[in-house]
Amino acid sequence: MAERVQGMDAAMLEMESPTMHLHMVGVLVLDPSTAPGPWSADRVVQVYAERMHLLPPFHKRVVEVPGRLDHPRWIDDPDFDLDRHIFHLDVGPDAPPEELERFAGELASRPLRREVPLWEVWILEGFRDGSVALISKVHHALMDGSAGSDIMASLFDTEPSPPPDAPAPALPREQPPSRGRLLAEAVPANLGRVARLPLTVARTVSSVAGSAKAVAAQPSSLLGFAPRTRFNGPLTPSRTVAFRRCSLDDLRSVGRVFGVTVNDVVLAATAMAMREYLVARGEPPDEPLVASVPVDGRHDGEIYGNHTSNIMVALPAHLDDPVELLRAVHEDALGAKAAKGALDSRVIDAWTSVLPARLLSGLTGLYSSLELGRHHPPVFTTIVSNVAGPPMPLYLAGARLVALYPMGPLIANSGLNLTVLSHDGVVDVGIIACPDLVDDIGALADGFVQAVSTLVGLSGRAGGNGQVDGRLDHDTLVEITEGTTVGAGSGTSPC
Repeated sequence: MAERVQGMDAAMLEMESPTMHLHMVGVLVLDPSTAPGPWSADRVVQVYAERMHLLPPFHKRVVEVPGRLDHPRWIDDPDFDLDRHIFHLDVGPDAPPEELERFAGELASRPLRREVPLWEVWILEGFRDGSVALISKVHHALMDGSAGSDIMASLFDTEPSPPPDAPAPALPREQPPSRGRLLAEAVPANLGRVARLPLTVARTVSSVAGSAKAVAAQPSSLLGFAPRTRFNGPLTPSRTVAFRRCSLDDLRSVGRVFGVTVNDVVLAATAMAMREYLVARGEPPDEPLVASVPVDGRHDGEIYGNHTSNIMVALPAHLDDPVELLRAVHEDALGAKAAKGALDSRVIDAWTSVLPARLLSGLTGLYSSLELGRHHPPVFTTIVSNVAGPPMPLYLAGARLVALYPMGPLIANSGLNLTVLSHDGVVDVGIIACPDLVDDIGALADGFVQAVSTLVGLSGRAGGNGQVDGRLDHDTLVEITEGTTVGAGSGTSPC
């Protein structure tokens, strides 16, 4: 039976625009040599076919309400066909490693088709080292970053030769509701929206009041607007991506020495990379930048869809001492977490449910077409996400997962998103940007790896007390940086 798209899931559909694509991209690198017997792309298709019933959102498509008088509906696609979602491409034996980044950026630049369920997978073969890449694109209305591990659990195995799957049940199929029915349902839906407004306001006041004491204890949690930098401005449809890799043990060792979290290290490395990027262009920051950091707000029973809130964390990119910068990030992150209660995901869902669909889409279109982002300071500079992945080896159709580079969407007026995912002892870094705002995404990606390398070197020099004597001068930093490498390697994808 058709069901109304709710909360933030509806917002993700309504607020998408030609320049703000609200899908997530994952680039997976597989080693088919671990598979028992010959490996082919058809085996991946077979896995999806056998397990699609475990992924209900992946066989539902959107039905728009005429005139956008109400939020859209989900229905089980009556014409579901994997051939409309899984595509195969041979890149050729001479394809350089950068080809994977180029093609992923090209795919990220295209919105998903609304006439089919909102996901697709591209299987790329032909790389000279024998590896295979999967580029997965999933609309944010289906899932947030935290739900990715549930998707992986359904598709991946913990061994290359798992027991055979039970026969897959037939997928449900459903005819779209009529235009008349959709219009008839929109009337009571809008009346109900008005009726829920007082309760939504009350819940919002209660949520904010509940966190006021914690916020007062951590004044740093109240950030203003972000400074205007070249990372911010109106988006265009184009996207570029870059992939890098670090050692999880390296990030943990930095955290242990300096008494900070792995997430603090990620944020500090991001700030250091952004600082170097701006300095190289003659635009050294003179105040902190701001990162929007998604926080899992999932409650019991919530699997798919969006259940995240965001906290704003200062990125002290104006500081040139890495240790001072890392400690400032740690303090700012503590303050930001104190304000988390004011952004409960259920409160955000409630507001999205009471706002008319036409209003959400109309305001987004107006903001984009008039380029209003040029006329106000940005709310945040970039989005930074840290996702915990599976700690053990995983296999898809017998091929071992070598790397998984995640990338989230760009939100209006911010042209940079950095996501890290830890799995099996490594940290894979995925960066996506609008090339009209970020002209050299590779420099930022290299800068992140270099920043981690610098912090690793400084943690070794600090020893067990987390203290580095004296302010670091340029020569000392060069000596530490050149003498240290990130444990898991760096550079472009391993293809």
